[in-house]
Amino acid sequence: MTRPVYIAGVGLTKVDLTGRVFETVFDLFARAYELALEDSRVRSFDAVQIGIMDSEEFENRANIAAKIADRLGLTGVPAIRSETASSTGAAAFHEAWYKVASGQFESVLVLAGERMKTVTTEFATAIMSKTVDPEERRFGFTMPGLIALVTQAWFREQGRTGPDVAKVLARLMVRAHALGSENPLAAFFGKPESLEAYFDEKKNLPVATPLMRKDCSPICDGAAAVILTARPDAVTVAGLGSATDTSSILDRSVLSSLEATRQAGRVAYWRAGVANPRELEGLVVEAHDAFNSLLPVDLVDLGLLDAGEAIEALVGDPRKDEDAPVDPYANPVTGPRGRLPVNLSGGLKARGHPVGGTGLFQIAESYLQLTERFPNPRAQVARPRISIAHSIGGPGNNVYVTMLERSDARRRRDVVAEPRVQFQSSERVAPASAEELHGARAVVEAATTIHVTAGHTQGPIHVAVLRLGGQRVFAKLDHEAHVEDAPEEVLAGQRVKLLVKDDGDHYFQIDRGRSLNLGRLVDRVRTRIRPAPAREAPDSEEASK
Repeated sequence: MTRPVYIAGVGLTKVDLTGRVFETVFDLFARAYELALEDSRVRSFDAVQIGIMDSEEFENRANIAAKIADRLGLTGVPAIRSETASSTGAAAFHEAWYKVASGQFESVLVLAGERMKTVTTEFATAIMSKTVDPEERRFGFTMPGLIALVTQAWFREQGRTGPDVAKVLARLMVRAHALGSENPLAAFFGKPESLEAYFDEKKNLPVATPLMRKDCSPICDGAAAVILTARPDAVTVAGLGSATDTSSILDRSVLSSLEATRQAGRVAYWRAGVANPRELEGLVVEAHDAFNSLLPVDLVDLGLLDAGEAIEALVGDPRKDEDAPVDPYANPVTGPRGRLPVNLSGGLKARGHPVGGTGLFQIAESYLQLTERFPNPRAQVARPRISIAHSIGGPGNNVYVTMLERSDARRRRDVVAEPRVQFQSSERVAPASAEELHGARAVVEAATTIHVTAGHTQGPIHVAVLRLGGQRVFAKLDHEAHVEDAPEEVLAGQRVKLLVKDDGDHYFQIDRGRSLNLGRLVDRVRTRIRPAPAREAPDSEEASK
């Protein structure tokens, strides 16, 4: 049996885009700690749990947990670092919770953050792309490149391609900035965005089709602190869930969802006694939207919306409303007065995404909602009772779901069937040999054009996920096929020929007999496909992570 765990206080720095606010990572963490102490009666700690993703790369520092404890004047306390890529902040919180819930610790300080502005955006992209599987990096993939494939697959299932996808993504950007621009702690505070800005071809450059520069969260600095205690307080931790998925998306059962989110949600709901999260009253959600397209995917994977209703619940129907997006503050579903308030902070896109700290930011923001002290008063939910914070690590392979609840809530716990929580090693299918792959017929499952790469190969690179039998492989478009401009919407579903060339890389060719049909289809969607400019990394305001 575990004992109840409560939050005794939180501290959040403003997310900084300039790189000039905090001289060192220790200054950054110290500021979050000071703010948490101001918010809490707890002054002593049995342990410190540190979350930081890439201190070795961004700070040239290792064994950083002990050094942060020293800076805070807490020498003597056990200090441990957590790291699970971009879900690191949530992972640190979960580890701290287990320490208090076990009865071995009375209070634990959780600190998580990242100081990313120590390097250029291009170098930061290269650092974070190390979370990508080597097989994927070999084809030029970065994080946005992989999420672009998930995006293509998800939207295709919804019957949306080309311009329809762009209209949705543009409105998701406007939504995020409308909320973030009024959040004084957000990176884009005071910086709303317009629909016109999304379609500005000079400023909103492609990153990985269909994701554009303004679909990507920014490189920034920020830290959060949360104090956990066994002493009763206003907010308790209601349920936790975490799960992993395969390192490479090639090995996943589906491309259009993140199974680790679904599994983590199932475990969190079970532990919280929630049979149907859609029926929760007073619910507030902070979901991981490092890229605009992830938000509807997240809400479906968390079981909060059906796929067919997710877009309209967030931004209305762009097919019907060509001119103005839905005001997020007035949205009857996902706005502050809706039945499912979502990402009222502005989300990762507009609040900012200091990668090691984001998961803890979301938990702290949920706590501020539940205690009715949200930094943006317009986005404060009336009578909040329970929250869900969802944090994705890497390309969906290390996910955390955290549920908080007001201690005075009188919610009746549901009887929920126990999900699978124990796993055994499974046999891996041996990949096909080059001889077996060369000349094989395959189907394009999803495709993207990577414009901003993290390797030496310059973009654009046309890459597809091909399915042949029960196996997936990556392959580049073979330029000898004379369809170099074939858009991704045309490639999806095409039967192609797989080639393994002397360099060992995979390429695919489209049947020449289909070229005329492809040409007509290209003309129909050319309004969405623009000539690729020379490779240029996004500036420091918005970057591909």
